[in-house]
Amino acid sequence: MVSTIIRGGYLLDLDLPLIISDVLIEDDQISAIGPDLSSPNAKIINAAGKIVMPGLINAHTHSNQTIEKGLCDRLPLDAWMILASYGGAGSRLEPRDLYVSAMVGAIEMLSTGTTSVIDCMRPDLSWFDEGMDAVLQAYADIGMRANVAAQFADLDFFSSIPLSLINAPPEYQQDRRRASIDDILTRAEAFLGRWENQNPKLTPMLGPSSVPRCSIDLYQEVIKLAKRKQVRLQSHLLSAKSQVPVGNERFGGSTVKYLNNLGALESWASYAHGIWISDEEIPILANSKTTIVHNPVSNQKLGAGIAPVPALDRSGVMVAIGSDGSSSGDSQNMFEVIKSTALIHRITTPQENWLGSSDALRLCWNGGASAIGAPVGKLAPGYKADITILKTGELMIGPKQQLMNALVYSEVGRSVDTVLVGGDTVLENGQIINVNTSALLEEAQELATRIWSNLPERYKAFETLRPMLEDLENAVGRLTLEFSRSCG
Repeated sequence: MVSTIIRGGYLLDLDLPLIISDVLIEDDQISAIGPDLSSPNAKIINAAGKIVMPGLINAHTHSNQTIEKGLCDRLPLDAWMILASYGGAGSRLEPRDLYVSAMVGAIEMLSTGTTSVIDCMRPDLSWFDEGMDAVLQAYADIGMRANVAAQFADLDFFSSIPLSLINAPPEYQQDRRRASIDDILTRAEAFLGRWENQNPKLTPMLGPSSVPRCSIDLYQEVIKLAKRKQVRLQSHLLSAKSQVPVGNERFGGSTVKYLNNLGALESWASYAHGIWISDEEIPILANSKTTIVHNPVSNQKLGAGIAPVPALDRSGVMVAIGSDGSSSGDSQNMFEVIKSTALIHRITTPQENWLGSSDALRLCWNGGASAIGAPVGKLAPGYKADITILKTGELMIGPKQQLMNALVYSEVGRSVDTVLVGGDTVLENGQIINVNTSALLEEAQELATRIWSNLPERYKAFETLRPMLEDLENAVGRLTLEFSRSCG
């Protein structure tokens, strides 16, 4: 048994008073908390004068987008989707590219105190197996806890938006299949089999891209596969206002009701965004065991809307938070996400229902733990030793509530000193231990240079579709007003 003692730090946990104490780690989990702990041959980490807290949890991102920070500006979500994911030029990443991209994101997350992530990674079908394996290997090499969902869809993007609202060219209104259901399911199940129980920090998952981008047949079969294999699943839910009329057309009404009837709102499932959830859908989610993952930064940048997180939280829905991918949210820094979570709803929500700093941390830690399905996010015996240690100076010790306020509203990750994942030190004195970050970032720059070289071609293809996308945005905007009125 390997033992580590974090000695004499200020413990910051939602369920503990702010005390100076030791943390004893045995193998990959916390075994005791208290003063003057000892264990034979234990490694000692001196945390005197430092803050010891659970590692942050990023419950939704896309590592294949990490290289494309700063891709675009002033584009709504559906238009961004064309440029970022379906532009037809320059966006295909081969397995080594995917490895580097995942590693760049992991370096940023660990360096800013995040220890766990759910990565909805979309490989090209041409190298699905090799691409998924490359991303899992990246997380294994750096030592981060990662749930990696193989993201897939069988419908073309244009099948997922309500083109019936506008005078779209006929070629975009056809049933445009991207892949066969059998091929997707065979690849996905093989991926699960290759990585099941291979590494205690890694969990393979299923990742149907979103309800509108999967046919009814595919989504039903994926849910059956998840239940048969007893694996976790993450998908996108109502992330764009255009998806409300799509649900009405395809499912005869509520998308949430459709998922509930499908048996897809379970503890092993989480859904990113949930922006356009209606008032009548909230009780359905509250009575389920599923988790909604709030992504406030990317939602703001894409003008996608403000998710009803305070109402979801008050109703008992489990809510986690995520950064989303870097080509929309541009950052993998969860401190930015936590701050935005606490602040964004104050514009539209009465003061008595505002989220505070402790609420934002709770969504990150407790909601994140629910989404990834692991005992993390807490300094307590039996929980995984995923721990972030912060140096003080810019971040000053004070009463617990004031310290949480400072952490949420002023910290940006500069105070992160040491990070442990499963008891293993992966960052020390602010430096990543397990990989050569300089070499990886140099390779990442070469990859970015190659991707950006094709950007003019991507924009040219995008411009041919811009008029249709703007017409759609205007048409959906009129429906949005009706939706807002119906939600009170």
